[in-house]
Amino acid sequence: PESYFSLADGRNGKRPNILSSAVAEMLVQLKNFLNTRAGFILVQILRIGLGLLFVYASLDKIWHPGLFAKAISNYRLLPLPLLQLSAIILPWLELTCGVALILNRYHRAANLLIASLLLIFILAILSAMARGLDFNCGCFGVSGEESNIGLWKIAQNMGLLLSSIMLEFRFRDESQGA
Repeated sequence: PESYFSLADGRNGKRPNILSSAVAEMLVQLKNFLNTRAGFILVQILRIGLGLLFVYASLDKIWHPGLFAKAISNYRLLPLPLLQLSAIILPWLELTCGVALILNRYHRAANLLIASLLLIFILAILSAMARGLDFNCGCFGVSGEESNIGLWKIAQNMGLLLSSIMLEFRFRDESQGA
């Protein structure tokens, strides 16, 4: 079957361009590194670290759903019924996925959900910035001081998303018996 490696390096019968060849080479190098002992250790650190981060991020939101609903409303993206539902479900989803990563159970599903959430968070922040909004993001809690939305928050979320992508590379290889 075609994989992201064969499509990018020309094994699908099409001539690769320089950029796709460079990306394919980086992906091969990443895959090779993740299959080493050091790569395995890095993946375990990322898995547990990402899990702990999402558990930590969920707790204040679980304890203060009203304040979290207010934080979500600052983005001006959801109607009231979805806003309230999101304020209740999202922290529990973060907690469940974080625990799954820490315990190494259902880690691929948890990682996929976390990557999806991170992508949604990035898009929500970009949307708010594009509309000139400036407020506390509510990312890691709602009852304390936290930085406002901005490029730094996007960079943080992008770093977490890249970590999640690295985990997926390793998880995919494990599930395929590599």
